[in-house]
Amino acid sequence: MNIFVALDSNYIHPLCVMFNSLAKTNAGNSFDIYVAYSSLTEDDFENMNKALGNLDARIHRVLVDDNIFAGAPVLDRLSKATYYRLLIGDILPESVDKLLYLDPDIVINKDLSELYDIDLEGNVLAGGTHLYGFNEWVNFHRLRVSRKRRIHYINAGVLLIDLNAWRKTITLKQILDFIQKKIRYLLLADQDVINVLFADKLMRIDERLYNIDEKTFVYFTKKSAKDRRIDLDWVRKNSVVIHFNGKHKPWNEPEYKGVLGEFYEKYKNF
Repeated sequence: MNIFVALDSNYIHPLCVMFNSLAKTNAGNSFDIYVAYSSLTEDDFENMNKALGNLDARIHRVLVDDNIFAGAPVLDRLSKATYYRLLIGDILPESVDKLLYLDPDIVINKDLSELYDIDLEGNVLAGGTHLYGFNEWVNFHRLRVSRKRRIHYINAGVLLIDLNAWRKTITLKQILDFIQKKIRYLLLADQDVINVLFADKLMRIDERLYNIDEKTFVYFTKKSAKDRRIDLDWVRKNSVVIHFNGKHKPWNEPEYKGVLGEFYEKYKNF
């Protein structure tokens, strides 16, 4: 499997926790992991390899010029590194035709094979949504995405990508031009870019399985979720990817109040 991650030094620890969880839950799989960065150290890469342990995995360093996205808007908790995933069509070898993008602030809870083998059915990307109803409509409205094009606003923290299709669909110049043109609307940085440029080429996958965060967990514990209703035991048995997105992080808070914190605790030591 090909995995792509992008980060700066602030996220080395959570990335290593993620790598440790990957090693513990995917021992039977083989990985090529592409790490996009602009300022990591040798110690950072040594820690990554330590976290991967005996997993059959190779880390490929992908050095990025951080000036490429000069002026692009970011949130307080994000750096320019969040935009590096937009470079995949240009900075990865042509031999990489498919990959799984993963944010560093996640934990792998199950084998990734089922996610990686999903048929994209002609789409460029697949991901889960964390927005529903009115909130999803608001995001598309502010981004000026027509109703004819949009399906769901996808959280970009976990993306299955047909890289050949990406390369045929969009160029880096088009991406950079779009960022400059729409800079005032990009409240969620590169996630907005992906949702607009690929609005009609996105496939929704089950976020309960492949990208569950605290808010999504709460949403699906309500009676209104009906036959999709879940509880914490369901997550333990079924969820593949646990995502600690948002403001609150278990590695920054001694008394993390989220119910999914147990998954971070399970893999934090490596």
